[in-house]
Amino acid sequence: MNNNSEIYSTISTLISRRAEGTYWDFKREHHKNKADLIHDVLCLANADHDGNRYLIYGVDDRNYSIHPMNEDPGRRTQADIAGLFRDNAEKFFQSRIPEFYLKEIELGDELLDVLVIEDAPHKPYYLIQRLGKIHAHHIYSRVCDTNTPVNDAAQAHEIERMWRQRFGLDAPPLKRMGLYLREPDAWSPLPDSGGNMGFYYTTFPEFTIRSTDAEDQIACREEWTRGELVSKNNYAGYYELRFHQTLLRRIRYVGFDDRKKSMVAPDWEPRGPGRFYFYEGNSIIYAVQRFHASSSGDDSVNLSVRLRRGEVSDAARARWGSVMKIPVLNPGELEAFLDADGEDGIIHPSTDDGEQYELFLRNQLDFEDWRSGGNAT
Repeated sequence: MNNNSEIYSTISTLISRRAEGTYWDFKREHHKNKADLIHDVLCLANADHDGNRYLIYGVDDRNYSIHPMNEDPGRRTQADIAGLFRDNAEKFFQSRIPEFYLKEIELGDELLDVLVIEDAPHKPYYLIQRLGKIHAHHIYSRVCDTNTPVNDAAQAHEIERMWRQRFGLDAPPLKRMGLYLREPDAWSPLPDSGGNMGFYYTTFPEFTIRSTDAEDQIACREEWTRGELVSKNNYAGYYELRFHQTLLRRIRYVGFDDRKKSMVAPDWEPRGPGRFYFYEGNSIIYAVQRFHASSSGDDSVNLSVRLRRGEVSDAARARWGSVMKIPVLNPGELEAFLDADGEDGIIHPSTDDGEQYELFLRNQLDFEDWRSGGNAT
């Protein structure tokens, strides 16, 4: 089992406090009642906390004793919990459900489950149709160690805080831009954008995004483009993100495959003599990529795999066929994946195009193996 060191440290610290709090809740066993589970998730998801929230299964909330999950006959899986929310999505406001994932961690010799509820900017989460004992149009939250009761609602100032966060009103401009880019339908074309694309956010038109041409030497033939049949006509440009006239960020995009495909260039980190490419799911770069994909198609999920002979290429084509995708990482995954190697010192990067491509495929394969619980090679 791969124990993510960051979440392991966090959960160990929370248990050692022998108390519950605003963003964590202990449960001796998995919920027997589905409405109770949804209510607890809603309360944590709407709580006033900057960061992830945790529903920790296997810890008694009265005496904080440990009760291993492999002894829980009602234990739920990630698929069970996701299915419960997905099947009831139409009962949520705008059909938007909290974002979460289930992690197993080993605390000593004891196995715990942790439902990690991400701090997404979509609060307040609430139901528009009653579900069991959970009332429609009641906004629930969590203050200190106490959930809002199902027959009650959060205080007015708490609800105001949630809506302000949803619209990014208290956030700095670049973070607000990232929030607004998640709504591509809320952007309209700029009338004076010339030959390049330009848009403004209709709710707050002081936020704009424009595409601009880039100088020839900007990188546009990195490893992730080399599986395409035609690479000599690759080109690069920028998306310029502005608040009024202030340039907040320039983000590179690349066109390739004889200009039939395009996408925002992913991030990368060195791994061994090669590079690992990715998007971080909560990053401004990925927000721009999703905005770009809304009008141009998501080419980050159909990158061609080069047809060549070799152990790594054969493994890649056996895994993916003729196309692959750039992974989108959850918080903490990048550090955990890179730390899993345990390599010391600096490894000189390869400068050979063919070898770079093989190393790229190897690193992407290794990440998928690591994420699924296998062993990277």
